[in-house]
Amino acid sequence: MAAGEGKDQDAAAQISGDESKGQFQAGDFELKLNGIELEDVSLHYDDAQEDVSIKLDDLAVKVGELVAGTPVPLRVSFKLKNAKPVLDLSFKMSTDMTFSADFQRLDLAALAIDLDAAGEGLPAEGVKLAMAANVGLDKPQGVLALSDLSVSGLNTDMTGDLSVTQLNGKPKLEAKLALQDTNLKSLLQLVGVSVVTTDPKALTRVSCNVFVVKQGDTLTAKPVTIKLDDSRLDGSVQVLSFAGPVVKADFKLDAINLDRYLPPATEQQAEQGGEHKEPAAKKSEKPDFTALRKLKLDASFSIGNLQLNGLKMEKIILKVRSRKGVLSMDPISALLYEGQLNGNVKLDVRKDSPLFSAKQNLSGIQIEPLLKDLTGKAQLRGTGNVKADISSQGLHDATIKRNLNGRFSIDFRDGAYIGFNLAQAIRKATGQAASDEPQTTDFAELRGTGVVKQGVITNNDLYLASPALRVTGKGKVDLVKEQVDYLLTTKIVGSLQGQGGLKNLKGVAIPVRIRGDLNNPSPTVDLEAALKANAEHKLKEKKQELQEKAKEKLQEKLGTDMLKGLFGR
Repeated sequence: MAAGEGKDQDAAAQISGDESKGQFQAGDFELKLNGIELEDVSLHYDDAQEDVSIKLDDLAVKVGELVAGTPVPLRVSFKLKNAKPVLDLSFKMSTDMTFSADFQRLDLAALAIDLDAAGEGLPAEGVKLAMAANVGLDKPQGVLALSDLSVSGLNTDMTGDLSVTQLNGKPKLEAKLALQDTNLKSLLQLVGVSVVTTDPKALTRVSCNVFVVKQGDTLTAKPVTIKLDDSRLDGSVQVLSFAGPVVKADFKLDAINLDRYLPPATEQQAEQGGEHKEPAAKKSEKPDFTALRKLKLDASFSIGNLQLNGLKMEKIILKVRSRKGVLSMDPISALLYEGQLNGNVKLDVRKDSPLFSAKQNLSGIQIEPLLKDLTGKAQLRGTGNVKADISSQGLHDATIKRNLNGRFSIDFRDGAYIGFNLAQAIRKATGQAASDEPQTTDFAELRGTGVVKQGVITNNDLYLASPALRVTGKGKVDLVKEQVDYLLTTKIVGSLQGQGGLKNLKGVAIPVRIRGDLNNPSPTVDLEAALKANAEHKLKEKKQELQEKAKEKLQEKLGTDMLKGLFGR
Protein backbone atom coordinates (compact mmCIF):
# COMPACT_ATOMS: atom_id res chain seq x y z
CA MET A 1 0.00 0.00 0.00
CA ALA A 2 1.56 3.24 -1.13
CA ALA A 3 0.79 6.62 0.38
CA GLY A 4 1.70 10.21 -0.27
CA GLU A 5 1.70 12.58 2.72
CA GLY A 6 2.20 16.33 3.24
CA LYS A 7 3.82 16.64 6.67
CA ASP A 8 4.77 20.29 7.11
CA GLN A 9 2.41 21.49 9.90
CA ASP A 10 3.89 25.01 10.12
CA ALA A 11 3.92 26.15 6.52
CA ALA A 12 1.11 26.24 4.02
CA ALA A 13 1.54 25.56 0.35
CA GLN A 14 0.46 28.63 -1.59
CA ILE A 15 -0.87 28.97 -5.10
CA SER A 16 -0.83 32.61 -5.99
CA GLY A 17 -1.11 34.87 -9.01
CA ASP A 18 -1.58 38.63 -9.19
CA GLU A 19 -2.10 39.52 -5.49
CA SER A 20 -4.57 42.23 -6.42
CA LYS A 21 -6.79 39.68 -8.20
CA GLY A 22 -6.77 36.71 -5.83
CA GLN A 23 -4.78 34.34 -3.63
CA PHE A 24 -5.27 30.69 -2.63
CA GLN A 25 -3.80 28.83 0.34
CA ALA A 26 -3.77 25.04 0.74
CA GLY A 27 -3.00 23.25 4.01
CA ASP A 28 -1.84 19.70 4.83
CA PHE A 29 -3.31 16.71 3.01
CA GLU A 30 -2.79 12.98 2.86
CA LEU A 31 -3.51 10.80 -0.20
CA LYS A 32 -3.72 7.02 -0.09
CA LEU A 33 -4.22 4.76 -3.09
CA ASN A 34 -6.62 2.56 -1.27
CA GLY A 35 -8.68 5.63 -0.35
CA ILE A 36 -8.60 9.37 0.07
CA GLU A 37 -7.95 11.26 3.26
CA LEU A 38 -7.61 15.02 3.55
CA GLU A 39 -7.25 16.78 6.89
CA ASP A 40 -7.00 20.41 7.97
CA VAL A 41 -7.08 21.76 4.43
CA SER A 42 -7.57 25.51 3.97
CA LEU A 43 -8.45 27.37 0.81
CA HIS A 44 -8.59 31.16 0.96
CA TYR A 45 -9.60 33.46 -1.86
CA ASP A 46 -9.22 37.24 -1.55
CA ASP A 47 -9.92 39.81 -4.26
CA ALA A 48 -9.30 43.36 -3.06
CA GLN A 49 -10.58 44.97 -6.23
CA GLU A 50 -13.89 43.10 -6.13
CA ASP A 51 -14.02 43.24 -2.32
CA VAL A 52 -14.37 39.47 -2.12
CA SER A 53 -13.06 37.29 0.66
CA ILE A 54 -13.91 33.59 0.95
CA LYS A 55 -12.27 31.22 3.40
CA LEU A 56 -12.63 27.46 3.44
CA ASP A 57 -11.02 25.99 6.57
CA ASP A 58 -10.81 22.66 8.36
CA LEU A 59 -11.69 20.79 5.20
CA ALA A 60 -11.60 17.07 5.85
CA VAL A 61 -12.45 14.35 3.35
CA LYS A 62 -12.20 10.66 4.09
CA VAL A 63 -13.05 7.94 1.61
CA GLY A 64 -12.35 4.33 2.50
CA GLU A 65 -10.96 1.64 0.24
CA LEU A 66 -13.05 1.51 -2.92
CA VAL A 67 -14.20 -2.10 -3.35
CA ALA A 68 -17.35 -2.94 -5.30
CA GLY A 69 -20.08 -4.47 -3.17
CA THR A 70 -18.40 -3.44 0.08
CA PRO A 71 -19.55 -0.50 2.23
CA VAL A 72 -17.08 2.38 1.93
CA PRO A 73 -16.99 5.00 4.69
CA LEU A 74 -17.40 8.54 3.32
CA ARG A 75 -16.90 11.58 5.55
CA VAL A 76 -16.80 15.26 4.55
CA SER A 77 -16.61 18.35 6.77
CA PHE A 78 -15.54 21.96 6.41
CA LYS A 79 -16.06 25.53 7.60
CA LEU A 80 -16.81 28.35 5.21
CA LYS A 81 -16.66 32.10 5.82
CA ASN A 82 -17.76 34.77 3.39
CA ALA A 83 -17.09 38.47 4.01
CA LYS A 84 -19.86 40.09 1.97
CA PRO A 85 -22.57 39.17 2.56
CA VAL A 86 -21.52 37.83 5.94
CA LEU A 87 -21.87 34.05 6.13
CA ASP A 88 -20.39 31.63 8.63
CA LEU A 89 -21.17 28.04 7.74
CA SER A 90 -20.22 24.64 9.13
CA PHE A 91 -20.92 21.45 7.17
CA LYS A 92 -20.66 17.76 8.04
CA MET A 93 -21.66 14.71 6.04
CA SER A 94 -21.20 11.02 6.70
CA THR A 95 -22.41 7.80 5.11
CA ASP A 96 -21.40 4.27 4.19
CA MET A 97 -21.35 4.01 0.41
CA THR A 98 -21.83 0.78 -1.53
CA PHE A 99 -21.64 0.61 -5.32
CA SER A 100 -21.79 -2.10 -7.94
CA ALA A 101 -18.85 -3.01 -10.14
CA ASP A 102 -20.51 -1.36 -13.15
CA PHE A 103 -21.39 1.72 -11.10
CA GLN A 104 -25.08 1.25 -12.01
CA ARG A 105 -26.20 0.78 -8.44
CA LEU A 106 -25.38 2.96 -5.44
CA ASP A 107 -26.43 2.82 -1.81
CA LEU A 108 -25.76 5.47 0.79
CA ALA A 109 -26.49 3.90 4.15
CA ALA A 110 -27.06 6.01 7.24
CA LEU A 111 -26.54 9.25 5.29
CA ALA A 112 -26.33 12.15 7.74
CA ILE A 113 -25.89 15.82 6.87
CA ASP A 114 -25.54 18.61 9.44
CA LEU A 115 -25.50 22.27 8.51
CA ASP A 116 -24.95 25.18 10.88
CA ALA A 117 -25.14 28.67 9.39
CA ALA A 118 -25.23 32.27 10.60
CA GLY A 119 -25.06 35.58 8.82
CA GLU A 120 -26.95 38.22 6.91
CA GLY A 121 -30.51 37.35 6.01
CA LEU A 122 -30.62 34.50 8.53
CA PRO A 123 -32.28 34.43 11.95
CA ALA A 124 -30.25 36.00 14.76
CA GLU A 125 -29.95 32.59 16.42
CA GLY A 126 -28.57 31.11 13.20
CA VAL A 127 -29.88 28.11 11.33
CA LYS A 128 -29.20 24.50 12.19
CA LEU A 129 -30.38 21.85 9.77
CA ALA A 130 -29.98 18.11 10.00
CA MET A 131 -30.95 15.42 7.52
CA ALA A 132 -30.72 11.65 7.73
CA ALA A 133 -31.80 8.95 5.30
CA ASN A 134 -30.91 5.74 3.54
CA VAL A 135 -30.46 6.43 -0.17
CA GLY A 136 -30.56 3.88 -2.97
CA LEU A 137 -30.08 4.39 -6.72
CA ASP A 138 -30.72 1.65 -9.27
CA LYS A 139 -30.10 3.03 -12.74
CA PRO A 140 -31.17 -0.07 -14.73
CA GLN A 141 -34.48 -0.15 -12.87
CA GLY A 142 -34.77 3.63 -12.94
CA VAL A 143 -35.36 3.92 -9.20
CA LEU A 144 -34.11 6.42 -6.63
CA ALA A 145 -35.32 5.87 -3.07
CA LEU A 146 -34.89 7.70 0.22
CA SER A 147 -36.10 5.68 3.19
CA ASP A 148 -36.20 6.57 6.88
CA LEU A 149 -35.92 10.22 5.88
CA SER A 150 -35.77 12.79 8.64
CA VAL A 151 -35.20 16.52 8.38
CA SER A 152 -34.98 18.87 11.34
CA GLY A 153 -34.25 22.53 11.79
CA LEU A 154 -35.85 25.87 12.58
CA ASN A 155 -37.74 24.13 15.39
CA THR A 156 -39.38 21.70 12.96
CA ASP A 157 -39.10 17.96 12.44
CA MET A 158 -40.21 16.03 9.37
CA THR A 159 -40.04 12.32 8.65
CA GLY A 160 -41.02 10.14 5.74
CA ASP A 161 -40.09 8.06 2.72
CA LEU A 162 -39.56 9.22 -0.84
CA SER A 163 -39.01 7.43 -4.11
CA VAL A 164 -38.66 8.31 -7.78
CA THR A 165 -39.38 5.55 -10.27
CA GLN A 166 -39.29 5.39 -14.07
CA LEU A 167 -36.16 7.51 -14.19
CA ASN A 168 -35.45 6.12 -17.65
CA GLY A 169 -38.82 7.28 -18.97
CA LYS A 170 -41.43 9.55 -17.36
CA PRO A 171 -40.27 9.95 -13.75
CA LYS A 172 -42.84 9.32 -11.04
CA LEU A 173 -42.40 10.75 -7.54
CA GLU A 174 -44.05 9.23 -4.49
CA ALA A 175 -43.58 10.68 -1.02
CA LYS A 176 -45.07 9.92 2.35
CA LEU A 177 -44.25 12.82 4.65
CA ALA A 178 -45.12 13.73 8.23
CA LEU A 179 -44.50 17.12 9.80
CA GLN A 180 -44.38 16.75 13.56
CA ASP A 181 -45.98 19.24 15.97
CA THR A 182 -44.47 22.61 15.08
CA ASN A 183 -44.82 26.06 16.60
CA LEU A 184 -45.60 27.89 13.38
CA LYS A 185 -45.65 31.28 15.04
CA SER A 186 -42.09 30.81 16.34
CA LEU A 187 -40.97 29.48 12.96
CA LEU A 188 -42.30 32.56 11.20
CA GLN A 189 -40.58 34.80 13.73
CA LEU A 190 -37.28 33.01 13.04
CA VAL A 191 -37.52 33.96 9.37
CA GLY A 192 -38.44 37.55 10.18
CA VAL A 193 -42.24 37.38 9.92
CA SER A 194 -44.05 38.65 13.01
CA VAL A 195 -47.58 37.30 13.51
CA VAL A 196 -49.77 38.66 16.32
CA THR A 197 -53.03 36.82 17.00
CA THR A 198 -55.95 37.47 19.32
CA ASP A 199 -55.23 34.15 21.02
CA PRO A 200 -51.51 33.99 21.96
CA LYS A 201 -51.67 30.19 21.71
CA ALA A 202 -52.89 30.23 18.11
CA LEU A 203 -50.51 28.78 15.47
CA THR A 204 -48.40 27.04 18.14
CA ARG A 205 -49.36 23.45 17.25
CA VAL A 206 -49.27 22.54 13.57
CA SER A 207 -48.70 19.08 12.11
CA CYS A 208 -49.29 17.46 8.74
CA ASN A 209 -49.39 14.00 7.17
CA VAL A 210 -49.55 13.66 3.40
CA PHE A 211 -49.01 11.12 0.65
CA VAL A 212 -47.94 12.77 -2.61
CA VAL A 213 -47.69 11.33 -6.11
CA LYS A 214 -46.31 13.44 -8.98
CA GLN A 215 -45.76 12.43 -12.55
CA GLY A 216 -45.35 14.83 -15.40
CA ASP A 217 -47.62 17.83 -14.91
CA THR A 218 -49.94 16.02 -12.51
CA LEU A 219 -49.71 15.96 -8.72
CA THR A 220 -52.03 14.22 -6.29
CA ALA A 221 -51.92 14.68 -2.52
CA LYS A 222 -54.20 12.07 -0.96
CA PRO A 223 -54.79 11.67 1.87
CA VAL A 224 -53.91 15.00 3.47
CA THR A 225 -54.31 15.50 7.20
CA ILE A 226 -53.47 18.85 8.78
CA LYS A 227 -53.85 19.60 12.46
CA LEU A 228 -53.93 23.27 13.41
CA ASP A 229 -54.09 23.77 17.16
CA ASP A 230 -57.47 22.20 18.06
CA SER A 231 -58.68 21.78 14.46
CA ARG A 232 -58.30 18.89 12.04
CA LEU A 233 -58.50 19.11 8.24
CA ASP A 234 -58.77 15.97 6.10
CA GLY A 235 -58.98 15.76 2.35
CA SER A 236 -57.21 15.63 -0.96
CA VAL A 237 -55.77 17.91 -3.65
CA GLN A 238 -55.14 17.09 -7.28
CA VAL A 239 -53.22 19.35 -9.65
CA LEU A 240 -54.08 18.22 -13.16
CA SER A 241 -51.85 20.81 -14.76
CA PHE A 242 -49.38 23.33 -13.36
CA ALA A 243 -50.01 25.53 -16.39
CA GLY A 244 -52.85 27.64 -15.07
CA PRO A 245 -53.00 25.69 -12.76
CA VAL A 246 -55.89 23.23 -12.93
CA VAL A 247 -56.81 22.11 -9.41
CA LYS A 248 -59.38 19.84 -7.79
CA ALA A 249 -59.78 19.66 -4.01
CA ASP A 250 -62.05 18.11 -1.41
CA PHE A 251 -61.64 18.92 2.28
CA LYS A 252 -63.46 18.34 5.54
CA LEU A 253 -62.74 20.46 8.61
CA ASP A 254 -64.08 19.41 11.99
CA ALA A 255 -64.17 22.82 13.73
CA ILE A 256 -62.29 26.10 13.82
CA ASN A 257 -62.56 29.46 15.55
CA LEU A 258 -61.01 31.87 13.04
CA ASP A 259 -61.34 34.77 15.49
CA ARG A 260 -58.39 33.27 17.39
CA TYR A 261 -56.16 33.95 14.37
CA LEU A 262 -57.22 37.54 13.69
CA PRO A 263 -55.13 40.48 14.95
CA PRO A 264 -56.22 41.76 18.38
CA ALA A 265 -58.95 44.40 18.28
CA THR A 266 -57.99 47.96 19.12
CA GLU A 267 -59.64 49.69 22.10
CA GLN A 268 -62.00 51.50 19.73
CA GLN A 269 -62.92 48.26 17.99
CA ALA A 270 -63.47 46.58 21.34
CA GLU A 271 -65.88 49.35 22.36
CA GLN A 272 -67.71 48.88 19.06
CA GLY A 273 -68.13 45.18 19.67
CA GLY A 274 -64.74 43.72 18.79
CA GLU A 275 -65.16 43.92 15.04
CA HIS A 276 -61.84 43.40 13.26
CA LYS A 277 -61.04 45.72 10.41
CA GLU A 278 -58.09 45.43 8.08
CA PRO A 279 -55.93 48.55 7.71
CA ALA A 280 -57.04 50.65 4.80
CA ALA A 281 -54.99 49.87 1.73
CA LYS A 282 -53.30 52.67 -0.15
CA LYS A 283 -55.31 53.64 -3.18
CA SER A 284 -52.17 53.40 -5.31
CA GLU A 285 -51.79 49.72 -4.42
CA LYS A 286 -53.36 47.45 -7.00
CA PRO A 287 -53.51 43.73 -6.33
CA ASP A 288 -52.30 41.38 -9.04
CA PHE A 289 -55.12 39.06 -10.10
CA THR A 290 -53.07 37.28 -12.77
CA ALA A 291 -52.90 34.00 -10.86
CA LEU A 292 -56.64 34.00 -10.14
CA ARG A 293 -57.44 34.74 -13.77
CA LYS A 294 -55.44 31.69 -14.84
CA LEU A 295 -56.70 29.40 -12.08
CA LYS A 296 -59.10 26.59 -12.96
CA LEU A 297 -60.47 25.26 -9.69
CA ASP A 298 -63.17 22.86 -8.54
CA ALA A 299 -63.27 22.40 -4.78
CA SER A 300 -65.69 21.35 -2.09
CA PHE A 301 -65.45 22.04 1.62
CA SER A 302 -67.46 20.96 4.63
CA ILE A 303 -66.99 22.40 8.10
CA GLY A 304 -68.53 21.03 11.27
CA ASN A 305 -68.36 24.24 13.32
CA LEU A 306 -67.05 27.67 12.38
CA GLN A 307 -66.72 30.99 14.19
CA LEU A 308 -65.77 34.15 12.28
CA ASN A 309 -66.18 37.75 13.45
CA GLY A 310 -68.20 36.39 16.34
CA LEU A 311 -70.71 34.58 14.14
CA LYS A 312 -71.19 30.91 14.96
CA MET A 313 -72.19 28.46 12.24
CA GLU A 314 -72.31 24.71 11.86
CA LYS A 315 -72.69 22.11 9.13
CA ILE A 316 -71.26 24.44 6.49
CA ILE A 317 -71.13 23.15 2.93
CA LEU A 318 -69.30 25.16 0.32
CA LYS A 319 -68.48 24.48 -3.32
CA VAL A 320 -65.92 26.68 -5.08
CA ARG A 321 -65.40 27.02 -8.82
CA SER A 322 -63.00 29.28 -10.68
CA ARG A 323 -62.85 29.85 -14.42
CA LYS A 324 -61.09 32.63 -16.36
CA GLY A 325 -61.08 35.10 -13.48
CA VAL A 326 -64.58 34.37 -12.16
CA LEU A 327 -64.60 32.71 -8.74
CA SER A 328 -67.97 31.44 -7.51
CA MET A 329 -69.02 29.85 -4.24
CA ASP A 330 -72.25 28.09 -5.05
CA PRO A 331 -73.93 26.69 -3.11
CA ILE A 332 -73.20 27.99 0.37
CA SER A 333 -75.27 26.46 3.13
CA ALA A 334 -75.02 26.49 6.92
CA LEU A 335 -77.03 26.21 10.09
CA LEU A 336 -76.88 29.23 12.39
CA TYR A 337 -78.87 30.67 15.29
CA GLU A 338 -81.66 28.11 15.07
CA GLY A 339 -82.09 28.88 11.37
CA GLN A 340 -80.48 28.20 8.01
CA LEU A 341 -78.37 30.04 5.45
CA ASN A 342 -78.51 29.29 1.73
CA GLY A 343 -76.95 31.31 -1.03
CA ASN A 344 -74.02 32.00 -3.30
CA VAL A 345 -71.21 34.50 -3.78
CA LYS A 346 -69.34 35.48 -6.94
CA LEU A 347 -66.08 37.38 -7.44
CA ASP A 348 -65.17 38.59 -10.94
CA VAL A 349 -61.56 39.79 -11.35
CA ARG A 350 -61.40 39.87 -15.13
CA LYS A 351 -60.98 43.62 -14.75
CA ASP A 352 -58.63 45.45 -12.38
CA SER A 353 -61.61 46.64 -10.31
CA PRO A 354 -63.25 43.41 -9.07
CA LEU A 355 -67.00 42.82 -9.13
CA PHE A 356 -68.78 41.22 -6.18
CA SER A 357 -72.26 39.72 -6.06
CA ALA A 358 -74.12 37.72 -3.45
CA LYS A 359 -77.52 36.12 -3.07
CA GLN A 360 -78.32 35.09 0.49
CA ASN A 361 -81.42 33.64 2.12
CA LEU A 362 -81.57 33.47 5.93
CA SER A 363 -84.61 31.60 7.22
CA GLY A 364 -85.89 30.97 10.73
CA ILE A 365 -82.98 32.72 12.45
CA GLN A 366 -82.92 34.20 15.95
CA ILE A 367 -81.70 37.70 15.11
CA GLU A 368 -80.82 38.95 18.62
CA PRO A 369 -77.95 36.52 19.41
CA LEU A 370 -76.73 36.81 15.80
CA LEU A 371 -76.41 40.60 16.03
CA LYS A 372 -74.92 40.41 19.51
CA ASP A 373 -72.20 37.99 18.39
CA LEU A 374 -71.51 39.94 15.21
CA THR A 375 -71.48 43.53 16.52
CA GLY A 376 -71.40 43.20 20.31
CA LYS A 377 -74.90 44.62 20.69
CA ALA A 378 -78.35 43.73 19.42
CA GLN A 379 -81.07 46.21 18.43
CA LEU A 380 -83.51 43.63 17.14
CA ARG A 381 -85.12 40.55 18.67
CA GLY A 382 -87.28 37.93 17.04
CA THR A 383 -87.44 35.00 14.64
CA GLY A 384 -87.32 35.85 11.00
CA ASN A 385 -86.23 35.63 7.41
CA VAL A 386 -83.87 37.84 5.44
CA LYS A 387 -83.35 37.76 1.70
CA ALA A 388 -80.72 39.81 -0.11
CA ASP A 389 -79.46 40.07 -3.68
CA ILE A 390 -76.63 42.60 -3.81
CA SER A 391 -73.62 43.52 -5.93
CA SER A 392 -70.76 45.99 -5.86
CA GLN A 393 -67.42 46.85 -7.41
CA GLY A 394 -64.09 48.14 -6.10
CA LEU A 395 -61.06 47.48 -3.97
CA HIS A 396 -61.65 49.68 -0.93
CA ASP A 397 -64.44 49.93 1.64
CA ALA A 398 -65.56 53.40 0.58
CA THR A 399 -65.69 52.42 -3.10
CA ILE A 400 -67.52 49.18 -2.37
CA LYS A 401 -70.16 51.03 -0.31
CA ARG A 402 -70.59 53.67 -3.01
CA ASN A 403 -71.09 51.03 -5.71
CA LEU A 404 -73.44 48.84 -3.66
CA ASN A 405 -76.69 47.95 -5.45
CA GLY A 406 -79.42 45.38 -5.01
CA ARG A 407 -82.63 44.53 -3.20
CA PHE A 408 -83.66 42.88 0.06
CA SER A 409 -86.61 41.82 2.21
CA ILE A 410 -87.11 41.15 5.93
CA ASP A 411 -89.86 39.37 7.81
CA PHE A 412 -89.65 38.96 11.61
CA ARG A 413 -92.19 37.67 14.10
CA ASP A 414 -92.69 37.90 17.86
CA GLY A 415 -89.82 40.24 18.65
CA ALA A 416 -88.85 43.74 19.63
CA TYR A 417 -86.79 46.70 18.50
CA ILE A 418 -84.27 47.20 21.33
CA GLY A 419 -83.09 50.64 22.38
CA PHE A 420 -86.22 52.67 21.60
CA ASN A 421 -89.67 52.58 23.24
CA LEU A 422 -92.02 54.10 20.70
CA ALA A 423 -95.01 54.38 23.04
CA GLN A 424 -92.88 56.00 25.73
CA ALA A 425 -91.53 58.53 23.22
CA ILE A 426 -95.07 59.44 22.20
CA ARG A 427 -96.19 59.71 25.82
CA LYS A 428 -93.24 61.94 26.64
CA ALA A 429 -94.04 64.18 23.67
CA THR A 430 -97.60 64.62 24.94
CA GLY A 431 -96.31 65.74 28.33
CA GLN A 432 -97.11 62.61 30.29
CA ALA A 433 -94.87 61.48 33.13
CA ALA A 434 -91.88 59.32 32.27
CA SER A 435 -91.81 55.68 33.29
CA ASP A 436 -89.17 53.06 33.91
CA GLU A 437 -90.35 50.81 31.07
CA PRO A 438 -87.72 48.87 29.11
CA GLN A 439 -86.39 50.68 26.08
CA THR A 440 -87.99 48.28 23.64
CA THR A 441 -90.78 48.40 21.10
CA ASP A 442 -92.45 45.01 20.98
CA PHE A 443 -94.01 43.64 17.82
CA ALA A 444 -95.84 40.58 16.62
CA GLU A 445 -94.81 41.25 13.03
CA LEU A 446 -92.11 43.32 11.33
CA ARG A 447 -91.66 43.19 7.58
CA GLY A 448 -90.51 45.26 4.66
CA THR A 449 -88.67 45.34 1.35
CA GLY A 450 -86.11 47.72 -0.06
CA VAL A 451 -83.66 48.56 -2.79
CA VAL A 452 -80.03 49.62 -2.62
CA LYS A 453 -78.68 52.06 -5.19
CA GLN A 454 -75.13 53.41 -5.06
CA GLY A 455 -74.88 52.76 -1.35
CA VAL A 456 -78.25 54.26 -0.40
CA ILE A 457 -80.92 51.96 1.01
CA THR A 458 -84.53 52.96 0.31
CA ASN A 459 -87.49 51.34 2.06
CA ASN A 460 -91.08 52.49 1.55
CA ASP A 461 -93.16 49.67 2.98
CA LEU A 462 -92.00 48.98 6.52
CA TYR A 463 -94.79 47.49 8.58
CA LEU A 464 -94.80 46.77 12.31
CA ALA A 465 -97.77 45.32 14.16
CA SER A 466 -98.44 44.60 17.80
CA PRO A 467 -101.68 44.22 19.79
CA ALA A 468 -101.53 47.93 20.61
CA LEU A 469 -99.67 49.54 17.70
CA ARG A 470 -99.59 49.66 13.93
CA VAL A 471 -96.54 51.31 12.44
CA THR A 472 -95.71 52.03 8.82
CA GLY A 473 -92.42 53.50 7.73
CA LYS A 474 -90.41 54.80 4.82
CA GLY A 475 -87.04 56.44 4.42
CA LYS A 476 -83.42 56.14 3.42
CA VAL A 477 -80.17 54.92 4.93
CA ASP A 478 -76.99 56.32 3.34
CA LEU A 479 -74.21 53.79 3.94
CA VAL A 480 -71.58 56.05 2.37
CA LYS A 481 -72.32 59.05 4.60
CA GLU A 482 -73.53 56.78 7.44
CA GLN A 483 -76.70 58.83 7.82
CA VAL A 484 -80.35 57.82 8.28
CA ASP A 485 -83.55 59.71 7.49
CA TYR A 486 -86.67 57.72 8.31
CA LEU A 487 -90.32 58.49 9.01
CA LEU A 488 -92.50 56.20 11.09
CA THR A 489 -96.24 56.68 11.22
CA THR A 490 -97.76 55.15 14.33
CA LYS A 491 -101.37 54.39 15.13
CA ILE A 492 -102.57 53.22 18.53
CA VAL A 493 -105.18 50.56 17.94
CA GLY A 494 -105.56 48.77 21.28
CA SER A 495 -104.93 48.87 24.99
CA LEU A 496 -101.57 50.40 25.81
CA GLN A 497 -101.27 49.32 29.42
CA GLY A 498 -97.99 47.75 28.55
CA GLN A 499 -97.04 50.61 26.26
CA GLY A 500 -97.66 53.67 28.44
CA GLY A 501 -101.47 54.26 28.40
CA LEU A 502 -102.26 56.58 25.49
CA LYS A 503 -106.02 56.13 25.10
CA ASN A 504 -106.54 59.72 24.04
CA LEU A 505 -104.42 59.16 20.93
CA LYS A 506 -106.10 55.93 19.86
CA GLY A 507 -106.51 55.83 16.10
CA VAL A 508 -104.44 58.97 15.55
CA ALA A 509 -101.54 58.86 13.08
CA ILE A 510 -98.45 59.96 15.01
CA PRO A 511 -95.30 60.76 12.96
CA VAL A 512 -91.92 59.81 14.41
CA ARG A 513 -88.86 61.11 12.56
CA ILE A 514 -85.53 59.24 12.90
CA ARG A 515 -82.51 61.18 11.66
CA GLY A 516 -78.79 61.48 12.18
CA ASP A 517 -75.78 59.25 12.55
CA LEU A 518 -76.46 55.69 11.47
CA ASN A 519 -74.84 54.28 14.62
CA ASN A 520 -76.63 56.70 16.96
CA PRO A 521 -79.77 58.16 15.35
CA SER A 522 -82.07 60.63 17.12
CA PRO A 523 -85.79 59.83 17.09
CA THR A 524 -88.24 62.73 17.55
CA VAL A 525 -92.02 62.75 17.76
CA ASP A 526 -93.72 65.49 15.72
CA LEU A 527 -95.99 66.62 18.60
CA GLU A 528 -97.51 69.50 16.69
CA ALA A 529 -98.56 67.26 13.84
CA ALA A 530 -99.79 64.64 16.31
CA LEU A 531 -101.89 67.16 18.28
CA LYS A 532 -103.24 68.69 15.10
CA ALA A 533 -104.17 65.28 13.83
CA ASN A 534 -105.71 64.46 17.21
CA ALA A 535 -107.76 67.73 17.22
CA GLU A 536 -108.90 67.11 13.68
CA HIS A 537 -109.82 63.59 14.63
CA LYS A 538 -111.87 64.78 17.63
CA LEU A 539 -113.46 67.53 15.59
CA LYS A 540 -114.46 65.04 12.99
CA GLU A 541 -115.93 62.77 15.66
CA LYS A 542 -117.85 65.72 17.20
CA LYS A 543 -119.15 66.75 13.82
CA GLN A 544 -120.30 63.25 13.11
CA GLU A 545 -121.98 63.15 16.54
CA LEU A 546 -123.85 66.44 15.91
CA GLN A 547 -124.87 65.29 12.49
CA GLU A 548 -126.28 62.10 13.93
CA LYS A 549 -128.23 64.00 16.61
CA ALA A 550 -129.63 66.47 14.07
CA LYS A 551 -130.67 63.60 11.86
CA GLU A 552 -132.44 61.91 14.74
CA LYS A 553 -134.33 65.13 15.68
CA LEU A 554 -135.29 65.69 12.07
CA GLN A 555 -136.62 62.18 11.79
CA GLU A 556 -138.58 62.63 15.02
CA LYS A 557 -140.10 65.92 13.82
CA LEU A 558 -141.00 64.49 10.43
CA GLY A 559 -142.67 61.55 12.13
CA THR A 560 -144.81 63.80 14.40
CA ASP A 561 -145.95 66.03 11.56
CA MET A 562 -146.98 63.03 9.50
CA LEU A 563 -149.15 61.68 12.35
CA LYS A 564 -150.91 65.02 12.78
CA GLY A 565 -151.71 65.10 9.10
CA LEU A 566 -153.23 61.63 9.16
CA PHE A 567 -155.62 62.35 12.06
CA GLY A 568 -156.42 65.94 10.99
CA ARG A 569 -155.10 67.52 14.12
